Amino acid sequence: MPVFSALYLKRVASEIFWASRAPARVADLVADSLVEANLAGHDSHGVNRIIEYLKQIEDGKVNPAAEPEIVKETDTTLLVDGHNGFGQVVARWTMEKLIEKARGSYSAAACIFHCGHVGLSGAYPAMAAEQGMVGMAFVNGGGSKPRVVPFGGRSPMFGTNPLAAALPVKDGRPIVLDFSTSVVASGKIRLCRDKGEPLPEGWILDSQGRPSRDPKEYYDGGMLLPAAGHKGFGLAILVEVLAGLLSGSGTMILPDSGYGGGNGVFLWALNVEAFQPQELFTSQVGRLADALRASEPGAGSPGVFMPGDPEEATRQERLSKGIDVPQKTWDQIVEAASRLGVSI
Repeated sequence: MPVFSALYLKRVASEIFWASRAPARVADLVADSLVEANLAGHDSHGVNRIIEYLKQIEDGKVNPAAEPEIVKETDTTLLVDGHNGFGQVVARWTMEKLIEKARGSYSAAACIFHCGHVGLSGAYPAMAAEQGMVGMAFVNGGGSKPRVVPFGGRSPMFGTNPLAAALPVKDGRPIVLDFSTSVVASGKIRLCRDKGEPLPEGWILDSQGRPSRDPKEYYDGGMLLPAAGHKGFGLAILVEVLAGLLSGSGTMILPDSGYGGGNGVFLWALNVEAFQPQELFTSQVGRLADALRASEPGAGSPGVFMPGDPEEATRQERLSKGIDVPQKTWDQIVEAASRLGVSI
């Protein structure tokens, strides 16, 4: 596979989006989001999404120049119409406003509809944690058809419905939890397909509801399983209701709910000063994390890692050695750049 520096990939992605009518600041922000996902090891949300985003622009599903709009507001809440803009732009803009609200009101929440793919859900709670607050995000939808079966079922009903939370740490990197309520994000299946690798057991069912390890079966009417059985199913319902129904973005489960693709989003920022002094709380969170990391490893285990530790290790390695991009993915990016008049 070809290997590239993060700076090079950001430049390529930004120029491609700029050539697709995105304003320069929007192109830079979306490119940065994708490459930061690659750096963290979440290649399913990295530069392989460039082709998907371009297709959405060409089909009129994403407006690269759209500006988000507040359509309903209270002292502690926002309802935001993303006008089908890039999800990264809309979600970041919304979380910035929530953080400001939470400074005075201590807690603030927002729902977003008409929103493109937001990328890594954990990026937005992390913005709150970097300001000494607790942040959360719930994201539903993301496609034209459901991909995840309910526990005990054999027909897809949900999107991957990720949820994320971030905790502030004094003088340290926030603790960020970010995971889909399906057993795996669908982008990871695309990566296995592009690499020509079989899937692990327990990821998908084929179109007939039978277990499969062939990534092509997923794209031929297959479906994802929920994470941890009934627990992932329950969390998927929570995400569907908060991010889909509460936002007005709708749900694929109910044909009359107004779902039109893209992501429905619920964001929340909590100012910890409402309960504990911020310095005390963030210091205790840091000490808790250190105590867990220092706990005795299990048999055959390298030790205990906090959420975000593996991503940070991968980030440092990839900043030093570069980012691997599957040849098929890179060929598609080169072809798209050439079509848009972007020199690589």
